[in-house]
Amino acid sequence: MILHGLFMGHVAVVITVSLPPFLGRTEAAAFRNQLLVALEQKESVAVQCAEAGPLPSLWIQLLHAAAMSAKAKGLTVTLASASAECRKSLAAIGFDPAQSALVVE
Repeated sequence: MILHGLFMGHVAVVITVSLPPFLGRTEAAAFRNQLLVALEQKESVAVQCAEAGPLPSLWIQLLHAAAMSAKAKGLTVTLASASAECRKSLAAIGFDPAQSALVVE
C-alpha cells in the first residue's frame, strides 16, 4: 500500500508494509529487498507492526540499518502501531528510541 501525504508543499510518498507472520532468514532477505527498493526510490517506509509478535534480533538489526540508511537520504523508517510484544523485543535489547534513527509510533 502506498500512502501519499502533503509535506511542506511537496507530496511525500510512504510505502507501508506489514511484517510477515513468520520472521525467518528467508523472510528477512525478502523484506530487506523491499526496504532497499523503497529507499532507492527515495520513499520513506512505514512498517505495520500492530499484529507483530516478538521481533528476533536479526529483524531489529535489519530495521535499524534501514533506518540509518534512510536518515542519510532524508527519509524515515517507522514502526507503525508497534504491538506490545514488538516493544518488549526492542526494550529487551536495550533499544533507545532517542538514540536511533528508527521511529517507533
